[in-house]
Amino acid sequence: MLWLTWRQHRAELLVATALLALAALPLIITGVAMHEEYRAGGIAACVADPAARGGCAPLIDQFVSRYDQWGNRLLWGAFLPVLAGVFVGAPLLAREFEHGTWRLAFSQSVSRTRWLMTKLALVGTTVTVFAVAFAALFTWWRAPLAEIGGRMRATAFIIAIPSLTAAALFAFAVGVFAGALLRRTIVAMAATLTTFLAVRLPLEEYARPHYRAPLVRITDPQLETGPGRLPGTDWIVHNGWVDRTGHLLSDGEEAAIIRQVYGGSDTLYNSDARVESFMIDHGLRHYTEYHPDSSFWVFQAIESASFLALAAASLAAAIWMVRRRTTA
Repeated sequence: MLWLTWRQHRAELLVATALLALAALPLIITGVAMHEEYRAGGIAACVADPAARGGCAPLIDQFVSRYDQWGNRLLWGAFLPVLAGVFVGAPLLAREFEHGTWRLAFSQSVSRTRWLMTKLALVGTTVTVFAVAFAALFTWWRAPLAEIGGRMRATAFIIAIPSLTAAALFAFAVGVFAGALLRRTIVAMAATLTTFLAVRLPLEEYARPHYRAPLVRITDPQLETGPGRLPGTDWIVHNGWVDRTGHLLSDGEEAAIIRQVYGGSDTLYNSDARVESFMIDHGLRHYTEYHPDSSFWVFQAIESASFLALAAASLAAAIWMVRRRTTA
Protein backbone atom coordinates (compact mmCIF):
# COMPACT_ATOMS: atom_id res chain seq x y z
CA MET A 1 0.00 0.00 0.00
CA LEU A 2 2.78 2.43 0.83
CA TRP A 3 4.53 1.73 -2.46
CA LEU A 4 1.31 2.20 -4.43
CA THR A 5 0.50 5.44 -2.65
CA TRP A 6 4.02 6.69 -3.32
CA ARG A 7 3.70 5.84 -7.01
CA GLN A 8 0.41 7.70 -7.25
CA HIS A 9 1.66 10.87 -5.58
CA ARG A 10 5.36 11.06 -6.37
CA ALA A 11 4.79 13.79 -8.99
CA GLU A 12 3.22 16.09 -6.40
CA LEU A 13 6.03 15.30 -3.96
CA LEU A 14 8.72 16.16 -6.51
CA VAL A 15 6.99 19.40 -7.47
CA ALA A 16 6.58 20.37 -3.81
CA THR A 17 10.25 19.63 -3.15
CA ALA A 18 11.29 21.80 -6.08
CA LEU A 19 9.08 24.68 -4.93
CA LEU A 20 10.43 24.46 -1.38
CA ALA A 21 13.99 24.54 -2.71
CA LEU A 22 13.21 27.59 -4.84
CA ALA A 23 11.72 29.35 -1.82
CA ALA A 24 14.58 28.35 0.47
CA LEU A 25 17.35 29.76 -1.71
CA PRO A 26 16.42 33.48 -1.50
CA LEU A 27 15.36 33.07 2.13
CA ILE A 28 18.74 31.69 3.11
CA ILE A 29 20.74 34.23 1.07
CA THR A 30 18.84 37.29 2.31
CA GLY A 31 18.39 35.83 5.79
CA VAL A 32 22.11 35.42 6.39
CA ALA A 33 22.71 39.01 5.22
CA MET A 34 19.86 40.37 7.34
CA HIS A 35 20.96 38.58 10.53
CA GLU A 36 24.54 39.77 10.04
CA GLU A 37 23.48 43.38 9.47
CA TYR A 38 21.15 43.21 12.46
CA ARG A 39 24.01 42.21 14.77
CA ALA A 40 27.01 43.96 13.25
CA GLY A 41 25.13 47.14 12.38
CA GLY A 42 24.21 47.81 15.99
CA ILE A 43 20.49 47.42 15.40
CA ALA A 44 20.18 44.53 17.85
CA ALA A 45 21.73 46.67 20.59
CA CYS A 46 19.34 49.52 19.82
CA VAL A 47 16.29 47.26 19.94
CA ALA A 48 17.44 45.68 23.21
CA ASP A 49 17.77 49.10 24.90
CA PRO A 50 14.41 50.95 24.99
CA ALA A 51 16.13 54.14 26.13
CA ALA A 52 18.34 54.20 23.04
CA ARG A 53 15.68 53.07 20.60
CA GLY A 54 14.40 56.56 19.87
CA GLY A 55 17.84 57.75 18.79
CA CYS A 56 18.24 54.70 16.58
CA ALA A 57 14.92 55.22 14.82
CA PRO A 58 16.39 56.23 11.42
CA LEU A 59 18.71 53.22 11.41
CA ILE A 60 15.91 50.84 12.40
CA ASP A 61 13.53 52.35 9.83
CA GLN A 62 16.06 51.88 7.03
CA PHE A 63 16.65 48.28 8.05
CA VAL A 64 12.95 47.46 8.24
CA SER A 65 12.20 49.20 4.95
CA ARG A 66 14.93 47.29 3.15
CA TYR A 67 14.03 43.82 4.36
CA ASP A 68 10.28 44.27 4.63
CA GLN A 69 10.28 44.39 0.84
CA TRP A 70 11.49 40.80 0.83
CA GLY A 71 8.89 39.92 3.42
CA ASN A 72 6.16 41.31 1.17
CA ARG A 73 7.43 39.18 -1.70
CA LEU A 74 7.10 36.12 0.50
CA LEU A 75 3.41 36.73 1.16
CA TRP A 76 2.71 33.89 -1.25
CA GLY A 77 3.78 31.57 1.57
CA ALA A 78 0.43 32.33 3.19
CA PHE A 79 -1.18 30.52 0.25
CA LEU A 80 0.66 27.27 0.95
CA PRO A 81 -2.43 25.80 2.68
CA VAL A 82 -4.52 26.60 -0.41
CA LEU A 83 -2.05 24.71 -2.60
CA ALA A 84 -2.15 21.75 -0.22
CA GLY A 85 -5.93 21.65 -0.33
CA VAL A 86 -6.52 22.33 -4.01
CA PHE A 87 -3.69 20.37 -5.61
CA VAL A 88 -3.11 17.60 -3.07
CA GLY A 89 -6.25 17.07 -0.99
CA ALA A 90 -8.94 17.52 -3.63
CA PRO A 91 -7.50 15.08 -6.22
CA LEU A 92 -6.65 12.44 -3.60
CA LEU A 93 -10.04 10.71 -3.81
CA ALA A 94 -11.73 12.62 -6.63
CA ARG A 95 -9.20 11.26 -9.11
CA GLU A 96 -9.82 7.70 -7.90
CA PHE A 97 -13.57 8.08 -8.39
CA GLU A 98 -13.21 9.94 -11.67
CA HIS A 99 -10.92 7.33 -13.26
CA GLY A 100 -12.71 4.35 -11.73
CA THR A 101 -9.58 3.05 -9.95
CA TRP A 102 -11.49 3.01 -6.67
CA ARG A 103 -13.28 -0.15 -7.80
CA LEU A 104 -10.01 -2.05 -7.98
CA ALA A 105 -8.91 -0.73 -4.59
CA PHE A 106 -12.22 -1.64 -2.96
CA SER A 107 -12.17 -5.18 -4.35
CA GLN A 108 -8.74 -6.05 -2.92
CA SER A 109 -8.06 -7.94 0.30
CA VAL A 110 -7.05 -4.68 1.96
CA SER A 111 -10.07 -3.02 3.55
CA ARG A 112 -11.18 0.30 2.16
CA THR A 113 -10.62 1.86 5.59
CA ARG A 114 -6.99 0.74 5.62
CA TRP A 115 -6.60 1.83 2.00
CA LEU A 116 -7.87 5.31 2.82
CA MET A 117 -6.01 5.61 6.13
CA THR A 118 -2.74 4.69 4.41
CA LYS A 119 -3.25 7.38 1.79
CA LEU A 120 -4.24 9.96 4.37
CA ALA A 121 -1.34 9.13 6.68
CA LEU A 122 1.33 9.24 3.98
CA VAL A 123 0.10 12.29 2.11
CA GLY A 124 -0.99 14.13 5.27
CA THR A 125 2.43 13.58 6.84
CA THR A 126 4.07 14.93 3.71
CA VAL A 127 1.90 18.06 3.82
CA THR A 128 2.83 18.52 7.48
CA VAL A 129 6.56 18.15 6.83
CA PHE A 130 6.58 20.68 4.00
CA ALA A 131 4.47 23.19 5.96
CA VAL A 132 6.70 22.91 9.03
CA ALA A 133 9.86 23.20 6.92
CA PHE A 134 8.73 26.36 5.13
CA ALA A 135 7.32 27.97 8.28
CA ALA A 136 10.48 27.21 10.26
CA LEU A 137 12.66 28.72 7.55
CA PHE A 138 10.48 31.81 7.31
CA THR A 139 10.42 32.22 11.11
CA TRP A 140 14.23 32.07 11.22
CA TRP A 141 14.46 34.55 8.33
CA ARG A 142 12.09 37.02 9.98
CA ALA A 143 13.52 36.83 13.51
CA PRO A 144 15.21 40.27 13.43
CA LEU A 145 12.05 41.91 12.07
CA ALA A 146 10.03 40.13 14.77
CA GLU A 147 12.23 41.64 17.49
CA ILE A 148 11.51 45.07 16.04
CA GLY A 149 7.87 44.81 15.03
CA GLY A 150 6.54 41.75 16.85
CA ARG A 151 4.94 38.51 15.70
CA MET A 152 1.24 39.33 15.93
CA ARG A 153 0.84 41.05 12.58
CA ALA A 154 -0.71 39.25 9.64
CA THR A 155 2.19 37.76 7.68
CA ALA A 156 4.28 36.78 10.69
CA PHE A 157 1.28 35.22 12.42
CA ILE A 158 -0.04 33.32 9.40
CA ILE A 159 3.32 31.79 8.44
CA ALA A 160 4.27 30.75 11.98
CA ILE A 161 4.79 27.00 12.35
CA PRO A 162 1.61 26.10 14.29
CA SER A 163 -0.87 28.22 12.32
CA LEU A 164 0.54 27.47 8.86
CA THR A 165 0.72 23.73 9.52
CA ALA A 166 -2.78 23.57 10.99
CA ALA A 167 -4.21 25.64 8.13
CA ALA A 168 -2.48 23.38 5.58
CA LEU A 169 -3.93 20.27 7.21
CA PHE A 170 -7.37 21.87 7.30
CA ALA A 171 -7.20 22.73 3.60
CA PHE A 172 -5.94 19.23 2.81
CA ALA A 173 -8.79 17.67 4.81
CA VAL A 174 -11.38 19.88 3.13
CA GLY A 175 -9.97 18.81 -0.23
CA VAL A 176 -10.23 15.13 0.69
CA PHE A 177 -13.82 15.58 1.83
CA ALA A 178 -14.74 17.56 -1.29
CA GLY A 179 -13.23 14.83 -3.46
CA ALA A 180 -15.16 12.10 -1.64
CA LEU A 181 -18.39 14.07 -1.89
CA LEU A 182 -18.20 15.49 -5.42
CA ARG A 183 -16.06 12.80 -7.15
CA ARG A 184 -14.90 15.24 -9.82
CA THR A 185 -11.40 16.64 -9.54
CA ILE A 186 -11.94 20.13 -10.96
CA VAL A 187 -15.20 20.61 -9.08
CA ALA A 188 -13.59 19.39 -5.85
CA MET A 189 -10.66 21.77 -6.34
CA ALA A 190 -13.00 24.73 -6.80
CA ALA A 191 -15.07 23.71 -3.78
CA THR A 192 -11.92 23.36 -1.67
CA LEU A 193 -10.68 26.82 -2.58
CA THR A 194 -14.06 28.39 -1.90
CA THR A 195 -14.55 26.61 1.43
CA PHE A 196 -11.06 27.37 2.70
CA LEU A 197 -11.32 31.07 1.90
CA ALA A 198 -14.84 31.21 3.36
CA VAL A 199 -13.42 29.96 6.66
CA ARG A 200 -10.03 31.61 6.75
CA LEU A 201 -10.82 35.18 5.73
CA PRO A 202 -13.55 35.78 8.36
CA LEU A 203 -11.38 34.04 10.94
CA GLU A 204 -8.53 36.45 10.31
CA GLU A 205 -10.65 39.56 9.99
CA TYR A 206 -13.25 39.08 12.71
CA ALA A 207 -12.33 36.21 15.03
CA ARG A 208 -8.59 36.60 15.63
CA PRO A 209 -8.76 40.05 17.25
CA HIS A 210 -11.19 38.59 19.81
CA TYR A 211 -9.33 35.41 20.83
CA ARG A 212 -8.64 37.37 23.99
CA ALA A 213 -10.09 40.60 25.30
CA PRO A 214 -7.72 43.36 24.19
CA LEU A 215 -5.84 45.42 26.72
CA VAL A 216 -6.72 49.11 26.92
CA ARG A 217 -4.28 51.96 27.31
CA ILE A 218 -5.20 55.63 27.69
CA THR A 219 -2.33 58.10 27.36
CA ASP A 220 -1.75 61.81 27.13
CA PRO A 221 -0.92 62.97 23.59
CA GLN A 222 2.69 63.86 24.38
CA LEU A 223 3.38 60.30 25.58
CA GLU A 224 2.70 58.83 22.13
CA THR A 225 6.19 59.87 21.06
CA GLY A 226 7.86 59.72 24.45
CA PRO A 227 8.94 57.00 26.88
CA GLY A 228 5.33 56.12 27.74
CA ARG A 229 4.43 54.90 24.26
CA LEU A 230 3.44 51.31 23.56
CA PRO A 231 6.15 48.89 22.46
CA GLY A 232 6.34 48.54 18.69
CA THR A 233 5.87 44.79 19.00
CA ASP A 234 2.27 45.03 20.22
CA TRP A 235 -0.68 44.53 17.86
CA ILE A 236 -2.93 47.59 17.95
CA VAL A 237 -6.49 46.65 16.99
CA HIS A 238 -8.23 49.98 17.61
CA ASN A 239 -7.26 53.60 18.12
CA GLY A 240 -9.39 56.49 19.23
CA TRP A 241 -9.78 59.46 21.54
CA VAL A 242 -11.50 59.79 24.91
CA ASP A 243 -12.66 62.97 26.61
CA ARG A 244 -12.36 64.01 30.25
CA THR A 245 -15.30 61.81 31.24
CA GLY A 246 -13.80 58.70 29.63
CA HIS A 247 -16.24 58.79 26.69
CA LEU A 248 -14.78 57.19 23.56
CA LEU A 249 -15.37 59.54 20.66
CA SER A 250 -17.20 58.20 17.63
CA ASP A 251 -15.79 58.45 14.12
CA GLY A 252 -18.10 61.38 13.46
CA GLU A 253 -16.93 63.22 16.56
CA GLU A 254 -13.29 62.65 15.62
CA ALA A 255 -13.93 63.90 12.08
CA ALA A 256 -15.53 67.06 13.47
CA ILE A 257 -12.47 67.76 15.62
CA ILE A 258 -10.11 67.19 12.69
CA ARG A 259 -12.10 69.60 10.52
CA GLN A 260 -11.99 72.14 13.31
CA VAL A 261 -8.21 71.85 13.66
CA TYR A 262 -7.46 71.91 9.93
CA GLY A 263 -10.14 74.32 8.84
CA GLY A 264 -12.31 71.83 6.97
CA SER A 265 -9.85 69.10 5.96
CA ASP A 266 -10.59 65.51 7.03
CA THR A 267 -6.92 64.47 6.85
CA LEU A 268 -5.26 63.75 10.19
CA TYR A 269 -1.53 64.28 10.67
CA ASN A 270 -0.62 62.61 13.95
CA SER A 271 2.75 64.33 14.15
CA ASP A 272 1.22 67.79 13.71
CA ALA A 273 1.67 69.88 16.86
CA ARG A 274 -1.71 71.51 16.24
CA VAL A 275 -3.51 68.24 16.90
CA GLU A 276 -1.53 67.59 20.06
CA SER A 277 -2.11 71.13 21.29
CA PHE A 278 -5.84 70.90 20.58
CA MET A 279 -6.12 67.59 22.43
CA ILE A 280 -4.28 68.91 25.46
CA ASP A 281 -6.37 72.08 25.57
CA HIS A 282 -9.63 70.13 25.38
CA GLY A 283 -8.68 67.32 27.75
CA LEU A 284 -8.61 64.64 25.05
CA ARG A 285 -6.40 61.58 25.39
CA HIS A 286 -5.39 58.72 23.12
CA TYR A 287 -7.33 55.46 23.54
CA THR A 288 -5.72 52.24 22.31
CA GLU A 289 -6.91 48.63 22.31
CA TYR A 290 -4.06 46.21 21.73
CA HIS A 291 -2.79 42.69 22.15
CA PRO A 292 0.74 42.39 23.56
CA ASP A 293 3.29 40.35 21.68
CA SER A 294 3.40 38.01 24.69
CA SER A 295 -0.04 36.72 23.63
CA PHE A 296 1.42 35.26 20.44
CA TRP A 297 1.51 31.62 21.54
CA VAL A 298 -1.97 31.77 23.08
CA PHE A 299 -3.36 33.13 19.82
CA GLN A 300 -1.42 30.50 17.86
CA ALA A 301 -2.83 27.73 20.03
CA ILE A 302 -6.41 28.96 19.64
CA GLU A 303 -6.23 29.35 15.86
CA SER A 304 -4.32 26.11 15.32
CA ALA A 305 -6.75 24.15 17.48
CA SER A 306 -9.66 25.61 15.50
CA PHE A 307 -8.14 24.54 12.18
CA LEU A 308 -7.21 21.09 13.48
CA ALA A 309 -10.72 20.50 14.84
CA LEU A 310 -12.21 21.41 11.46
CA ALA A 311 -9.65 19.19 9.74
CA ALA A 312 -10.55 16.23 11.96
CA ALA A 313 -14.25 16.73 11.25
CA SER A 314 -13.63 16.91 7.50
CA LEU A 315 -11.51 13.75 7.48
CA ALA A 316 -14.02 11.89 9.63
CA ALA A 317 -16.77 12.80 7.17
CA ALA A 318 -14.62 11.69 4.22
CA ILE A 319 -13.82 8.34 5.88
CA TRP A 320 -17.50 7.77 6.64
CA MET A 321 -18.45 8.44 3.04
CA VAL A 322 -15.79 6.10 1.64
CA ARG A 323 -16.75 3.29 4.01
CA ARG A 324 -20.38 3.55 2.92
CA ARG A 325 -19.58 3.67 -0.78
CA THR A 326 -20.48 0.55 -2.73
CA THR A 327 -18.54 -0.85 -5.68
CA ALA A 328 -21.55 -0.57 -7.95
